[in-house]
Order: sequence, then structure tokens, then C-alpha cells
Amino acid sequence: MIIVVDGPPASGKSTVVKYLRLKRGFSAYRYKRLGLVNIFSIMLLPVNPWDKKVKYYIHSRVDPIILVSSGYLERLSGLLSGLEVVYKCIRYASLFLLALVCRNIVIDEGISLGWANYFNLVLFKRALKREHVDFLMRIDLASLRVLSKVHEVYYYFIDRSLEKLESNWRKRGHKTPYDVKFYLLVRYAFKLFMETVRERSINIRVKYVYAS
Repeated sequence: MIIVVDGPPASGKSTVVKYLRLKRGFSAYRYKRLGLVNIFSIMLLPVNPWDKKVKYYIHSRVDPIILVSSGYLERLSGLLSGLEVVYKCIRYASLFLLALVCRNIVIDEGISLGWANYFNLVLFKRALKREHVDFLMRIDLASLRVLSKVHEVYYYFIDRSLEKLESNWRKRGHKTPYDVKFYLLVRYAFKLFMETVRERSINIRVKYVYAS
């Protein structure tokens, strides 16, 4: 069995994953997007790495790519897309290997959260082009279809009221305000994901969970 736990930031994904890992014996897998892209973005920063602004964003756990100017990113969009494809293939390959040797797996962060990251980079940073995002999304869906052949896949999207999300965000010690714009992108991405899974008849069970 594979359980994917998805949802906007501060919705409680990691808490659910921790419970399944410690109490139910699941093997936990953290799927984090933009790994190579963020490493490359650090090298593009036009300021001293120890600049107060950079340290502020790093401690706030914001992706380094957000610090790079849109002008740089737009010119390098093809390279950034290629880095994400390579990184995605590496992560999915490791997940497939884990799926072959483990009976129960819980995945922290899902496709809709990742797609929201891509939409954010297209709309507000011009770091990716629409055709790049379309290709990255196709890789996600194809990989999910393969995973569904190996295990039963259950996909849970955890949502909360905006007030609760903002409260959880502050309790975690974040200094930056909760990103409402990104929250809306995540919800939109999940709706798109559900429709696509249904249209393409991908054999997974998707459920929306509203937690008070």
C-alpha cells in the first residue's frame, strides 16, 4: 500500500506521516521538488551568501529560487526545466525501488503541491515555460500510473480553513506571512489533478479531507 499525503503548507501533512511511520510501521518517503534547481539558484544569487536578506529567507525555509531575479530565471528556463527533469527521474527511481522492497509506504508531499510550485514559477517568476510544466506534469502522471501497478495507491489531500493554516504557520515559528496566493494555487492544482486522474483512468483512490 502507498499513501500519498498532500495539501497546502501547514495543513498537517508531516504529522500524519509521522503517525503512520511510528504507529503503523510505514516506510516514509519525503518527495521534495526543485532540489537541483534550488542548488543551482544558490549559485545565481547576486549577493553575498551571508547577506541578511538571504539568511532571512533560508531560515524561513523559502526556496532559494525565489531570491533570484526573474530576468535571470527567464533566460535560463530551459536549463532549469532540464535540472528538474533529472531530479524528478532520480527521485522517482528511488521511490520505485522502495516500493519493490516495502509493503507499506507513506509519501510526504504530493503532486498537487508540486504542480503549484511549477505554476508559481511560471506565473510570477518566469522561471519555467508552460510547455516545460506540461512535460513535468506528464512525468508525474506516468510515474503515478506505474506505481499503481506495483501497489494500491491512496491519495489524501488535507485541507483546512485559511485561518487555521495561518495559525499553524505561526506556531511553527515562521517569520514570513502565510502565502495565501500559493495556498490558492495548491487548491487549484489539486482540482486539476483530480480531473486528470479521472479522465486518464489512473487506478488510484483520491480523497479530499477537510480537517477542522
